[in-house]
Amino acid sequence: MIRTELGYGHGAESGARLVHGDALDVAQALALEGIAKRVDLVYIDPPFASQAEYMHEARLDGPADGRVVRAPAYDDRWFGGPGAYLEMLAPRLEALVRLLAPTGTVWVHVDWRASHLVRLLLDEIMGPEAFVNEIVWRRAPNLGRQAASHQFGRTLDTIVVYGGPNARIVPPTRLEPIEPSTVRWDDEGRPFTSAPRGDYTDSSIERLAKEGRVHRTATGRVYIKYFLVKNPAGAWCRERRVDALWTDVPPLRHARIGERTGFPTQKPRALLDRIVACASPPGGLVVDLFAGSGTTGESAHALGRRFIIGDASALAMATARARLLRAGVPLFVDTCVGSSTPALPIGEVPEVTVDRGQDRLRVELRRPLEPLAWAIDTDFEEGHPFRSGWHAERVPGVRPQPAEHVARIDCVARRVAVRVWYDDGRVSTRLVEAS
Repeated sequence: MIRTELGYGHGAESGARLVHGDALDVAQALALEGIAKRVDLVYIDPPFASQAEYMHEARLDGPADGRVVRAPAYDDRWFGGPGAYLEMLAPRLEALVRLLAPTGTVWVHVDWRASHLVRLLLDEIMGPEAFVNEIVWRRAPNLGRQAASHQFGRTLDTIVVYGGPNARIVPPTRLEPIEPSTVRWDDEGRPFTSAPRGDYTDSSIERLAKEGRVHRTATGRVYIKYFLVKNPAGAWCRERRVDALWTDVPPLRHARIGERTGFPTQKPRALLDRIVACASPPGGLVVDLFAGSGTTGESAHALGRRFIIGDASALAMATARARLLRAGVPLFVDTCVGSSTPALPIGEVPEVTVDRGQDRLRVELRRPLEPLAWAIDTDFEEGHPFRSGWHAERVPGVRPQPAEHVARIDCVARRVAVRVWYDDGRVSTRLVEAS
């Protein structure tokens, strides 16, 4: 069962949910809710079997001061070898696959260490015929130690895609600049470039000729026309379908500073935008239960999709929640009851003062001095979800903006509940009487 702990929208049907819980438990609970066979896209970025422990870094000041809070994010060490890793991943993949609609697809983002294992697992769970794609994303240039090593640089991630019986994805297009000297113009004044007919059949050539896309030379050779468009820089470009080699999505280091949460192995928003757009329809449902910093949720919301994301890590929950609220998402935060996931760690009791005026409350958070985020519920009842009527989060950037410490709320409540989130995932709540 999933229980709502924190609400910002108008009910769980708002289509934006963040769930604290192990991926297996959450997927099984979602199936009991009736979500089985209704999910358009499952994307997960699970541990890669890297045998490393990852740390989260939250920058409190700009580069001049450089104060950083470091905390463990997640542990990707598997002391039982590949067997221990597979014992973790297999049941979670199987539970997630059960959520897929017949037209849905599951995308598993790993690298060279686990891609072959994921292929074997999904062949077993869904059948080899369910394979759709193995996408290679160049996540980094071949520089530094990798370039100097005695091997080709390991600069690639792999995204394994399997689908239901009626799975359908719509690959996007991208603009490729054309040498100005190769641009031609047809009798109707349309710019084009051409290529040999290749393996087009005679019937295909006949169809393309009716569309005005066949160019014949004086010697009778047949070429296919590709009409051109201008890019924002004014250069003529050919519009090409994106294939399974993605070299045009830059790594996170090239994203705007405000996108970087400090969560290790965070993926760039542009990557998830492509996946969400091509693998789910507008209004469709996206699920990611290894959510990390919440990139999938932010992308789904921005593209008009509903989403359910979750993570077992308390730090991931705090990071994703703050990020999604900065993006204006009407979020509901849930807990998977009975989950094997440990409870969220409790932080120090916050120091708060509440002054009640004639028709307004002034709430000041005195400690902690630098929270990741905090929120206020002016109508809190024990045993009921915490519903935020006001919240503030630190905004990352070149010079991070700290969360506001004073809230002024049009309300005459005699007491309020204040909840604080820390950078290491701890959470604390306090009821405070108004003076």
